[in-house]
Amino acid sequence: MNAIKERVTSISGIPLEHIQSILKIDPSSPSGLSWLPRNKKSNAQKDSKCGYVSIGKKSGYKTLKVSVVVNKKIITMRCSRIILLLANSYLTIGKRIDHIDGNSLNNNLENLREVTACQNAHNSKISKINTSGNKGIFWNKKNKKWQVQITENGKHHYFGLYENKEEAIQVCIAARAKLHGEFGRDK
Repeated sequence: MNAIKERVTSISGIPLEHIQSILKIDPSSPSGLSWLPRNKKSNAQKDSKCGYVSIGKKSGYKTLKVSVVVNKKIITMRCSRIILLLANSYLTIGKRIDHIDGNSLNNNLENLREVTACQNAHNSKISKINTSGNKGIFWNKKNKKWQVQITENGKHHYFGLYENKEEAIQVCIAARAKLHGEFGRDK
């Protein structure tokens, strides 16, 4: 694959120019966006906040979205994608938008970055089914010890078995920092 990733200047077929004509980045808005006035005579929606919280039916994941009407069709987009498109004038194909602090409702531009799917997974929160309280650590029933195992780019990396959970946590934190770098999240 080319080192230069393909860039797009639209979301869901809506070109950047149209998005720029109806929305602007607004750090004071909960969604990070505000509507621009529709025309000079209209005060309706003038600099008004926009966006709503959408909750995934299965995952419960919360995200901020905005819906626009284009050619009599309602199109819903994630606010975080719109903000990065407006800020950078492009989005990279195959990349996702990551909320650096893990808060999907924090759409401040400084909290958003484009990442690969793997990098986004590294920055995910701890699973609800995790029983150790720490990512990458689980109780190995057969050996009756804490096992440290971290996945990076689809490959499982084994870091040993430990009788002491605190030792396993320290090994895991160091290994995650080395493997995941700035994208690693311990909890």
